[in-house]
Formats: sequence, structure tokens, C-alpha cells
Amino acid sequence: MTDTIQPGEQVLFTLEDGKTFLVRMEAGKRHSTHRGSVDHDDVIGREWGDVLVSTSDRPVALIRPRGIDRMMKVHRRTNIMYPKDVAYLIAEMDLQSGSRVIEIGCGSGSMTQALSRAVAPGGQVISYDRRPEFLELARDNCAAAGITEVDFRLREARDPLEPGMDAIFTDVPEPWAEMEVIREALNGSGRYAAGIPTFNQAEKLAIALDHHGFAQIETVEILQRTILARGGKTRPAHRMIGHTQLLTTAVKVAPPPEPEPEPEAAAEPEGGTPTPDDE
Repeated sequence: MTDTIQPGEQVLFTLEDGKTFLVRMEAGKRHSTHRGSVDHDDVIGREWGDVLVSTSDRPVALIRPRGIDRMMKVHRRTNIMYPKDVAYLIAEMDLQSGSRVIEIGCGSGSMTQALSRAVAPGGQVISYDRRPEFLELARDNCAAAGITEVDFRLREARDPLEPGMDAIFTDVPEPWAEMEVIREALNGSGRYAAGIPTFNQAEKLAIALDHHGFAQIETVEILQRTILARGGKTRPAHRMIGHTQLLTTAVKVAPPPEPEPEPEAAAEPEGGTPTPDDE
């Protein structure tokens, strides 16, 4: 990371009212906001965290964007995963440096970015989608965030997946239709996770996971409420991030062993068992 802002880098313009704008620096360009404009030439070369004044004499802080900022400000044509859900899923999938993970349904590439950061360095992310325009959009959004190692692939539902995976994440309308190929692609004890919007989908997915021999099947919903911490009058904010996705997780386990056959009863001698009358 550089100490000063360079051409081509993304900067998070942060205004006094809390509004933010993710802007890529280009010499000669200007960015306009509701609190005035800022010339890129006045930003390039400044230190991260500096504050300059817009053309309307309003302060603008120059913040180095986090992964969360880049995720939430991608160019989108689909709904995106929220940080509160992403963090939980990455923890549940136990992703770490060197992990190999598949994403089915890349959408706008928001979750793709988080997966890539979670498994770096040395990991692998393969992102499948059946729509070329979504693959192109996700690839462009990842590249804008400095992520170029993702392997984007065109794929139809139920097509075979790359084998030997530590985890698989799905963000598709009917994930239960993928259970057979998902199970084949996962390593033993491999983790599965899904983001789904409705309770009916969560129910069908849980039934399919159980049918295909997965264990530790769990569905949760995470709600996020901001607390306005102020001297003597701390209270919850009126608005909150409520329902976004239902999050289902599970782990692949081997099929239970076949029960051992019961020993056969000893055969009776010919003529049957003698009785006192036969003697």
C-alpha cells in the first residue's frame, strides 16, 4: 500500500453528513456531489486520511476504501450480499489462506470479492454463472477492486463442478437442484453455504441437504441495528438492516455404514428335533 493517493486508485470521498462516494482517480477529472465538487488533481498525491474542501467550502475526507466499501458500491444488476451475511458465511465455511472454494451464481461479484480475499494468498475461487453478462459484470467489478485471480466460468445448472473443493457457496433460486454435483465436488467434511431470500426456499433446501446425506444443517437470519451512542441519550436508530438473506450451512459427511447382516440360525438336523415319544 502507498502512503499517498496515486492515479488509478479508488478513494472513498466521505462527506460531513456521512454520505460516501467511491471514486477512481484520473488526472484532469472532477467529481461532483451534493456538497460541491472535487478535482482529482487536488486529491492525487495527498496522504490517505487528508481532508480537503469542496467547491462549496464543505469538508471531504479522503479515506482508503475497505473491502466492505468496494463490495457495497459495485456496479450492480442483481441484489448483493451484505457484509453482515458475508462475514458469517465465510466463518461458517472456514475459509482461510489456501482454501479452494466454488461460487455458483456470481451476480454482480460482491460475494466473489469477499471469497477471494478470504482464501488469499494461495487459494482458489471458481465462480460459475449461466449468464455471460453477469460473468462479465462480476469480472469487471472484481478488477476494479484489484482482484484478478478469480476463475470465471460459464455453466448451466446441474453441470459437473470442479472436484476437490473445501467449500461451495450458492446464490441461485433453486440450489436444491445442484445437490448431487455439489456433493461430488466437495472434499470429505467440505462445507456448503447458501444465501436464499424466502422461507419456502430454505425449507426445500434443508430437505434436499438431508436427503443427500449432509450434516449440521442450519438456517439463520442476521439482523443489524445501529446504536446512536451519544452522551446521555444513547438509543437505537429508527432504521435497521433487516431481512436480506436466509443463510443455510451444512457439512458433507460419508454415508452411514451398511448394517452387518444378522448371523443365520443353525440348521435343524434332518427329520426334525426328536421328542420323547420318538424315543
